[in-house]
Amino acid sequence: MPTSISGVVLVLRSDVIELIRFIEAWWKGLLLLAKLVLFCCKLFHQILYEVKVPAMMAPSVFQRTKSPRSSPGNLPRKLQNGTEPPGQLDPTADSSPGNSISDAENFECYGEADGDVPVTLENGTRSPGNPLNRHSWTRTSLRRTPPSHQENLPHRRWGSMRHSGKRQIGSNVLASQLYRSSSFNSSGCGSGGEPADDMYSDVSLEEDVQGLNYKVQLLQQQVTSLADTQSTADERYARAKAENAVLQARVHMLDEQIREIESRCEESIAEEKRRSREAITRIERDRDSQIAALTDRLTAAETEASHLKQEVGRLRGVAETLQANAENLSRAHREAQEQVGDLAAQLSAAREAERREREAAAAAGVLLAAARRDLLALRDAPPPPPDPRLDELTKELVLLRTQNKSLSEAQEELQAQILTRGVEEGRSLLDGVSGPLVATNSLAHELSQMSDDQLEGSQTQTEHDIELEKLQKALKEQQDVNVQLRNYIDGILLAIVENYPQLLEVKYQKQPPENLS
Repeated sequence: MPTSISGVVLVLRSDVIELIRFIEAWWKGLLLLAKLVLFCCKLFHQILYEVKVPAMMAPSVFQRTKSPRSSPGNLPRKLQNGTEPPGQLDPTADSSPGNSISDAENFECYGEADGDVPVTLENGTRSPGNPLNRHSWTRTSLRRTPPSHQENLPHRRWGSMRHSGKRQIGSNVLASQLYRSSSFNSSGCGSGGEPADDMYSDVSLEEDVQGLNYKVQLLQQQVTSLADTQSTADERYARAKAENAVLQARVHMLDEQIREIESRCEESIAEEKRRSREAITRIERDRDSQIAALTDRLTAAETEASHLKQEVGRLRGVAETLQANAENLSRAHREAQEQVGDLAAQLSAAREAERREREAAAAAGVLLAAARRDLLALRDAPPPPPDPRLDELTKELVLLRTQNKSLSEAQEELQAQILTRGVEEGRSLLDGVSGPLVATNSLAHELSQMSDDQLEGSQTQTEHDIELEKLQKALKEQQDVNVQLRNYIDGILLAIVENYPQLLEVKYQKQPPENLS
């Protein structure tokens, strides 16, 4: 029972520990999910911010169109007029942050210019080592870009769009270079120092103007597409900003919910821990009380077991004693049965001897009666004359008397022997002495040993009656002794039946009635 209670306590404790671990794991998973949501929100906010900064750094189309120099519509007028203020041809103006180079970079953020736009002049002067005629300049300036111009341009700002490996030139730079070239060529023609074949013809000039108009139209289309792209980017930025605000609000709301969930989880965990501690304390208290009760019961059971062991030892000793007594009694019973058998055999032999003695006594009585009748007849008869046979009869009478006397003595001795034998047998039975008694000589044996010389006369009727009375008295005493012996044996058998009946059931064999009698 204590083992089962301790097992239940261990199972409950393990269940409580597993529940606490499950709650902690769930809480850690919830915190990890909240951190992941915050990280995703921050990452999305950072992406929106990175998208927002380049869009804000790129100048709008409307700001670029405010400058008369960057407007594509001014290019035809400049080319038609053929003149431009000298301040606008200053090379420092093209390299400033707000000049045409910056405008070209800003336009490059949204598209690419034609790859055939020429950049051959710089600061409005021609290189002395590169003489060009009129027709070759127009063809090369419209279809080829020098590779060395990319090295003279300033570096692109980091917020601009990605571009291809080949840097393109904007429309303002192209228009300014064309204007400078036209001014340079016109000034060269007016000087008169060049030959006649270097002068521009009207047809070539018109072709150049048409090509420039075509280029300007392309640039206007590109500016329109860039304006549309800028408006789309502004709309996307506004929408992303609104979504960012919504996401920030959701992030703050999720932070509040996470804090509330943390507080509730901490409270629930504390409550569960408190309940678990109370349950464990209650279970331990119940376990201690049950263990104490079971310990008391175990102590009482051990005490009772020790008493029972002592009682078992005592009963085993008693059983061994009773078994020894039963064996002794069974042995005594067997000896008593053997003695009873011997006594029964001796009694039957004594009865047979008594019967033979009675027969002998009866025969002797008949002989005495015949002798008495003869004696009376002789007394009553007159004395006969002396007969020679008288002496013989006298001798015969003396012999008969002697025989009668010897028979009476033998009878007395036999009676005494019978009494002595009965007393000795009773005494030996009472004293526990077993064994057959030594038999004395019977009457027939004594009668067979008598000699005819010992018979001297006959005995009177009175002496014979006395001897018969003595013999009857001795026989009665023998019968009394036999009755006492039978009662004693019956008492022993009754005691055995009352105390140890199993001895009679297993080992006792009942004697037939004729043996006991």
